[in-house]
Amino acid sequence: MSTGRAAQAHAIVAALGAGGGSPVSSGPAWRLDRSAVVDRLHELVAEPSRVRQGRLNLCGPAVLFMVWLEHDPVAAVTYAARLFEDGRASIGSLAVTPSAGLRNRGYGRTERGLSCPQADWMMMAALRDSSNRVLRYSRQGGPTEATAAITMPGALRLWLGATGLFAQIRDETTLVLRKGIGHARDLVPSPDRELALLLALEMFRHPPTLVGRARDRIVSLVPNHWVLLRSPIVPAGPGLVTFRFWSWGAEHSVVMARATFTRGYHGCLDAQFTLRHVASGA
Repeated sequence: MSTGRAAQAHAIVAALGAGGGSPVSSGPAWRLDRSAVVDRLHELVAEPSRVRQGRLNLCGPAVLFMVWLEHDPVAAVTYAARLFEDGRASIGSLAVTPSAGLRNRGYGRTERGLSCPQADWMMMAALRDSSNRVLRYSRQGGPTEATAAITMPGALRLWLGATGLFAQIRDETTLVLRKGIGHARDLVPSPDRELALLLALEMFRHPPTLVGRARDRIVSLVPNHWVLLRSPIVPAGPGLVTFRFWSWGAEHSVVMARATFTRGYHGCLDAQFTLRHVASGA
């Protein structure tokens, strides 16, 4: 991210803090604390990798906003400011119009809800809710949150494409079959691409009981989590692989059994940046 674009983004956030986020606004459209939202947006401009879903099931939107804030912070915080003031915004030509039920819901009514910062929750929940057609995303937790928060590959591909950052996004995911370790080993992160991996979250868990391990073995047949790959996936010893990835507001390094990885790996979205974006070094 260039210093100049970061400065522009901080200026937009500062204007939001002064109540100038939108020329048509009559007041905040959300039941959120303006100062908390502004402080958090400043943090995210400085460190986009801190985007955090907490204990909510918003990994797809988290990937989108991590990438957008890192590579086009001006557009990302413009979206956030308009969303806060007007209750609607856009990602490129993609309109984001969350329901009044979501906007009027008080923040942090559950412990799960409090685990996701206000600004992060507003940006991510609005996108998820606006994209849903049957089950609206209107709660920070609860029995329907996991289902309403599901992000399919087609949706994440649409969102990433709407940012205008990418010349091509190849969908190499599968929801039923696994892609195999050979496919994973061919993935090499670089400055001209983002690799969003579709995984079974259970591959990172280590339940202490036999029942828990049996449950995870069954559940891990279904993909349920998005991460950004930050290193090649390479051998780490007999039957082991290691790699770095971004998720949950930080980068993580893991070593796991190759069979565990293969069981939970369902491919990736391979997003190639535009030549203009690569040349700008943004």
